[in-house]
Amino acid sequence: MNTPADKIKEEFAKRINQAMEAKNYPVRGRARILSKEFGISDKGAGKWLKGEAIPETAKIPLLADFLGVSAEWLLNGSEQPLISKNDIHFAPIRFRESDAPINPNHVRIPIYKNIKAACGAGIENFLEDVSDYLNVDPLFLKMMGVESNPKNLRIIYAAEYSMYPTVAPNSPLFVDISDKDPSALKNGNVYVFMHNYELRMKRVFVSYGSNTVKLTSDNPDKNRYPDEFITNEQLNEINFVGRLELALVKP
Repeated sequence: MNTPADKIKEEFAKRINQAMEAKNYPVRGRARILSKEFGISDKGAGKWLKGEAIPETAKIPLLADFLGVSAEWLLNGSEQPLISKNDIHFAPIRFRESDAPINPNHVRIPIYKNIKAACGAGIENFLEDVSDYLNVDPLFLKMMGVESNPKNLRIIYAAEYSMYPTVAPNSPLFVDISDKDPSALKNGNVYVFMHNYELRMKRVFVSYGSNTVKLTSDNPDKNRYPDEFITNEQLNEINFVGRLELALVKP
């Protein structure tokens, strides 16, 4: 008996094949085309096409872009029809508008379209102004590795390359706003916080024995994005927004 997760994989495979058929890719050559494009084995690509697996999170928007469809359509068949590469290019990640029909089994996550981490000033109260909502299947969130309660998630966007390749500019960021107590941070995780009137995003390492906290960027260019060191006392003075739970990496 198929589980809900099996059903999602099967529907995902149908849409991949549908998109590849629209591009006139022969059935027997599809696995090889995908394996070369995404650096995986023919067997791994075959599992995508047979409904036995779905790509890792970072590959989904890239796959959607390669196929000329939206990531949302690829994941759940909603909103956007197939788009030819010869037509106007659409960004691979698109969210359902708030006035679209709502599936009663989906969760509704607030989106803040104009809020970007690591830039801007005077935006302490941004969580009061919702731009839109994402209606999404909670099972999909689990398959993407999200462990937080969906009710605690908020979506903002990345601004620049300080957290690249973990986060690319303009990537949608799923932030768990329930995890923001400075005394109970998950060591080594990425947090969004207000600092000097700017919304920032850093990976936080707390060394309680030495009273030192390291705020670091994932970008390996440490000349441009150097590590920062503060004390535990200074950490408690930072206004944390929440922990980064998922970033849909967009090239």
